[in-house]
Amino acid sequence: MYNKTYLDTSLKEHASHGTKKHPMIGLHFESGNNSFYPNHFFVERHWHHTIEIILILKGRYEFEINLEQYILNEGDIAFLNSGDLHQITGLKKGTIHDVFIFNPELLAFQYSDALQTDILQPFINHDNIFPHVLHPNDALYPVLYPRIQKILHDSLLQTENWYISCKLQLLEMMSTMYLHHFFLQKNDTLSSSDRQKIARYKKLVSYMELHYPEHISLDNLAEIAECNSQYLCRFFKDITGMPPMKYLIQYRIEQACEMLRDTTKSVLEISLDCGFENVSYFIRKFKELKGSTPQKYRQLQ
Repeated sequence: MYNKTYLDTSLKEHASHGTKKHPMIGLHFESGNNSFYPNHFFVERHWHHTIEIILILKGRYEFEINLEQYILNEGDIAFLNSGDLHQITGLKKGTIHDVFIFNPELLAFQYSDALQTDILQPFINHDNIFPHVLHPNDALYPVLYPRIQKILHDSLLQTENWYISCKLQLLEMMSTMYLHHFFLQKNDTLSSSDRQKIARYKKLVSYMELHYPEHISLDNLAEIAECNSQYLCRFFKDITGMPPMKYLIQYRIEQACEMLRDTTKSVLEISLDCGFENVSYFIRKFKELKGSTPQKYRQLQ
């Protein structure tokens, strides 16, 4: 679902989901021993054009969607609309969830009937969007849950005629949402100031993650964000809980961890490649964040 390699300078994900003929896919994720996420599930902030429907099967998650926090438990369903900036964290080891990802344009029909003009086209244009969370005690849950479960089952197992089945279930689901006024209007979900805030955050983090090997100062970041450094620190800390330079150091350390695991470069080379101009400072910060020196970290991998 997420790979840093596929992010552009706006945190947009470009990973391919499905094929041109079948622009949808079902995915299954578990965390814990012998899984890709041995400690806990985590996907850092990004966004994409595709839409995700996520069913929580086990455990507790924190979703951050457009900088708002949601706690989801077993049975809850999350909807990630096109363009939503989101981050997902499993709060404990052993979480399980299924994901259905689809390109909204697959819903388009050439003939412009009432279904197309009233329901599908406003959704494809992102004028109407899904609400972010559906809980088991919500009124439409008993109607929507079986359809979502069927979509996930067929897309994961790719049963016979699975694509046709999933598309029909999607259309039925959207028809139900429309008739019960379940869709939200995009302009009503985010204020102009919130949109500007998200755009500024995307721009800042993208710049740091693209240029982390280079010298970056607080003044550089303030210039990128088009604000003064004092406002920048307050703005960034409100979102992430830390000042921008601390975020940058943590990101550099995470990149250093990857290099320690995946390359034979020396600690000095890695410190320079990750934007640290002083190897002693790099080792000190690494130990603060990881609890060991870079050499010991490499030995334990």
